[in-house]
Amino acid sequence: MIRSASLFSQFQEHFPRTEFAVLVQKHKAERAAKRFTCWTQFVSMLFCQLARADSLRKICSELVCCLGKLTHLGIGDAPKRSTLSYANEHRPAALYEDLFWTALNRFRNQGSIGGLRKSRFRFKNKLLSLDSTTISLCLSLFPWAKFRQAKGEVKLHVLLDHDDYMPAFIHITEAKPHDRRAAQLLTLAAGSIIAMDRAYNDYRLFSDWTDRGVFFVTRMKDNTVYEVVEERPLPQKLKVKTFVGTSENALRIQIWTALLAILLLKWLHHLSKAGWSLSNLAAMLRMNLFTYRELRAWIDSPFNTPPSPLEPQQMALPLT
Repeated sequence: MIRSASLFSQFQEHFPRTEFAVLVQKHKAERAAKRFTCWTQFVSMLFCQLARADSLRKICSELVCCLGKLTHLGIGDAPKRSTLSYANEHRPAALYEDLFWTALNRFRNQGSIGGLRKSRFRFKNKLLSLDSTTISLCLSLFPWAKFRQAKGEVKLHVLLDHDDYMPAFIHITEAKPHDRRAAQLLTLAAGSIIAMDRAYNDYRLFSDWTDRGVFFVTRMKDNTVYEVVEERPLPQKLKVKTFVGTSENALRIQIWTALLAILLLKWLHHLSKAGWSLSNLAAMLRMNLFTYRELRAWIDSPFNTPPSPLEPQQMALPLT
């Protein structure tokens, strides 16, 4: 039997509305709001990522075309472009940052995004990778992100946990601050192994990590001055193109909602028995957001013909 809710609606069921409401109240995100709710903003920005809508106009116009299917998403009307733009500029991006970590912790506790590494090559210790991605911006549209005289940039620092290949730490900054400032914000458990580029080199921080039993692997700078104090034997064992808003807050909201979309795609990929790649899953979902099928059945057999609705059965009535 065909479900009365779209795949997009079932996709969002994994963000409980009660949990979302608690976070909205915590961040006072709807203070002075009249009609446009944070949930409508969240649905719109999630749609932006999943449908690859690359402008506010496209988000709003494509949602308008789905008016009959928005009720199951928890919104009555499609947002207006000016309303969504104002919300992205003024409502706290910290709401969506908090939502990401809350959802990620819930998925991890439920074992819903993959288990421990299955590769034969593994470490007994927790393995983490730290790196940054530079996002180039048009300086005339993003003047707050000035990096050079005619160039704007922001950096996204991500600490990747190799147990489930999901972030353990995310930090968004302007491009000017040195990378090591992001590394100084990390809280690492004793025994962890962190691999990173030499841009994060901070010898005082390395000394602190060593004292706390944290192992690190990085490239040495050419001008490094060092002294060998001990030698140990080696053991015998051994991936956002455009932004729909130009303010810093709008950019942060789009990055965090993109990460939320990736989190749910990762969950679907973990559940699916079809054996497809994550990129193919994202492409197929984009074309079927408002298809009315059971989500679990769809991710296992996406190319099967959807079931037909039950034919009404009319009993024969004798006329004599």
